[in-house]
Amino acid sequence: MGKIKWKPGVKRVLLAVTAGLFAGGLAFAAPFGKAEYWLGDSLFIQDKAVDNRIKIIGIDSASLQEMGPFAGWSRQQAADLLNALDKDYAPAVIAFDINYFGERDQEGDRALAEAAAGFGQVVMASYLQYTTRLEEQTDGSMWMNPMYLEQVEQPYEALAAVSRQGFTNAVQDEDNYVRRAILSEEWNGRVSYNFAYETYCSYMEAVAGEPVVPETDGQGVYGFDYTAEPGMYEVYSYGDVVAGRCDVRVFRDSIVLVGAYASAMMDQYMVPIARGAVMNGVEVQANHVNALLEERTFREMSRWLCGALAMVIVGGYVYLVSRSFLMPSMIAGACAAAVVVFGAKLLYGYGVYWKCLTPVIGVFIVALVRVVAGYLAERLRKRKILNVFRTYMAPQVVDELSRNKNYQIELGVRDREIAVLFVDIRGFTALSERLSPKEMVEILNRYLGQVTEAIFRNEGTLDKFIGDAVMAVYNAPLDVEDYWSKAVRTGIDIVAAVRRMNRELIRDFQLEIACGVGIHCGRAVVGNIGCTYRMDYTAIGDTVNVAERLESIAKGGQVLLSEEMYLHVKENFHAEFMGKQSLKGRVDGINVFSLEVADGTDADR
Repeated sequence: MGKIKWKPGVKRVLLAVTAGLFAGGLAFAAPFGKAEYWLGDSLFIQDKAVDNRIKIIGIDSASLQEMGPFAGWSRQQAADLLNALDKDYAPAVIAFDINYFGERDQEGDRALAEAAAGFGQVVMASYLQYTTRLEEQTDGSMWMNPMYLEQVEQPYEALAAVSRQGFTNAVQDEDNYVRRAILSEEWNGRVSYNFAYETYCSYMEAVAGEPVVPETDGQGVYGFDYTAEPGMYEVYSYGDVVAGRCDVRVFRDSIVLVGAYASAMMDQYMVPIARGAVMNGVEVQANHVNALLEERTFREMSRWLCGALAMVIVGGYVYLVSRSFLMPSMIAGACAAAVVVFGAKLLYGYGVYWKCLTPVIGVFIVALVRVVAGYLAERLRKRKILNVFRTYMAPQVVDELSRNKNYQIELGVRDREIAVLFVDIRGFTALSERLSPKEMVEILNRYLGQVTEAIFRNEGTLDKFIGDAVMAVYNAPLDVEDYWSKAVRTGIDIVAAVRRMNRELIRDFQLEIACGVGIHCGRAVVGNIGCTYRMDYTAIGDTVNVAERLESIAKGGQVLLSEEMYLHVKENFHAEFMGKQSLKGRVDGINVFSLEVADGTDADR
């Protein structure tokens, strides 16, 4: 079976579809989780002004030093905090990010419950206990549910009856940073909301506002946008408030969050707004409440949609650049990446978190492949051209071509000053009648080898073989210093080499040959000339024609120069003036000079 030949347009579409499907599958699989979140944090998270309605009363190191280790505190200390807040300057809501589970001492428990009842808007912490459980699905199959809600730990009964509860479970992403929260869970027929949302709702109720329910993903999870780094909210020491060393008027109509603010209490989390640092849990809740107040929550884009967008972006980019030049491809890649980033930021502002790293990486990889492929293609193109040049240029000239970074290796047509040499065997037709084809080819190969060696040794370019005739040009495609003298030296070397070769021909074939050389210089069109399916690097023009006519009138062992040529080399070579000679195809004759090559000339010097 023969190979399938795809049309260029079909190949382009197939390449784009293949790249798009790969990128889409990668985006759906989401293997760059940590990197995705790092990029999102860099793009989306930035410091904003904190809401001055939010205050923090922290159980800091000074409070622990004054009141003793927290584990030994009675619930009376919490009651004392509530009682210390003047009712005339009371907060709109006070929320304890502290677990008061189970009864401890009767007096302290009763005091806290009474204080909470008298205060009004109080939110207490609860906690969701998850476990893994084998469950039956609607189709009868079994699956292992890793998030089965086993129970909800709540404040002791007396306190729960006079307060609202919100669970404080932190949702940590795979990089262990806290960005998202579970909105609600149902247990025993009762719906529980998270601590920050319950605090937010309590505040909205206190100010007669309507709370906004965050939009969640399919698992009931949403993200919240951080406002400030650690230490940016107003924080007051728990001990100072209880001891009356704090002006409680600062808490009037505000949202007060009470929680651990000492590192010894081990309630700290990594957060995206302070990468490399940690934030106390109560500050995380403050940022969460702040985001709810300003409706800065988000839901992650579905993996299906992420995959579809990556497929369209990467596939479209591949289709676009597969037929374009390198620089436009790079510009298009940069624009595509910029559009993706801008689109992600725009969507984030509308509450949609797009994990956009895969299409950005995809565009980058395609651009990189395009650069590498372009570089390799250019290297291959230059190598091909150099290989073509090797067939008719001296090796040292080709090496110079490959080393010369400023020279554009191309086969285009250019007009330039050159010297042209023609050489031909005299009486070749009569010679061929005396020899067998095999003997003729052997003699011709020896002769052409000597001619080619002389051309290359003098930095000439072998243009073509025309039977037993040879054409060479000088000063093309590279500039050659004193190319006129090198062209003349080539003619002398060729005649000398043929004379030496004759000693072998007399021995082997009982014959000898002679060649005539014609050299002229001037402007000519040089380059790759021909048609789409057959091209040759050559020179054309009157300069070439004159050189050929000079060769046609040269006798065996004679090198003929035009006057233009001789004027360039007369300081180095002596030639006899032959007078004005008529050349075929020209109305006016030209002055011709003849170089007689002595028998002892050494072409190898």
